[in-house]
This record gives sequence, C-alpha cells and structure tokens, in this order.
Amino acid sequence: MSAPISLELASMVLGPFDEEHQYALYEGYVLNGRHIFILDDGQLWLRHVHKTPHMEHLYIDGDSGGMIIANNVEGTDVRELIETIITELCGMDGLQFLLDVLLWTPDRGDLNLKLESLR
Repeated sequence: MSAPISLELASMVLGPFDEEHQYALYEGYVLNGRHIFILDDGQLWLRHVHKTPHMEHLYIDGDSGGMIIANNVEGTDVRELIETIITELCGMDGLQFLLDVLLWTPDRGDLNLKLESLR
C-alpha cells in the first residue's frame, strides 16, 4: 500500500504579464511545498513555486516555466485527477515514462533533453 498523497490547497501569484503591474491569482494544490497544480481554461498545469515568507498558503511563481499535464478537465474532480496522475507516475521508472508517455504525447514537437549531462 502506498503512502497517502499530501496536497495543500493554496494560491499562486503569476506575473507580471504585459504590464509590470499585471498579475494573476490561481488556486491549486501544492505538492511537497515546491510544485503547484493549477487549472486554467480547462488545462491542468504543473508549475514550480516559492513559498511567501509571511503568508500562509500563498506561493509565487518559481524558477521554471509551466507544463500542461492534462487537457479538457472541466467538470472533473481536479484533486482526484491530480492524485491519480501522481500515483501512476510514482509507479513508473524514468525509461518507462520516456517511452510510454513523453514520446507519445500528442502535438509534441521534437525535444532535446540533453541527457548526456547524466554522465
């Protein structure tokens, strides 16, 4: 039996956008205090975040871009979907993920993972 998945319901500030004062606030689920799953326009995103020092459950956008990990998820239980995705990914090794998921992602362009850095 696997350990229960601990997700924190929190908010994330994303921006600035076109104007230096333009930000957006998203609600989502934080995993391990470093990554947030947010729903935006029917797409489930995964982003890196930083905890704000003096406010509970508030994060700011992190040091990397976001990644869409699911499409057309309107009307579904988002937390349940996130837990299912995490459980499935935890059951895979890296090679299985590359071969079964990443290589077969629809509309994906060519990627250069630069795995020679693993040497």
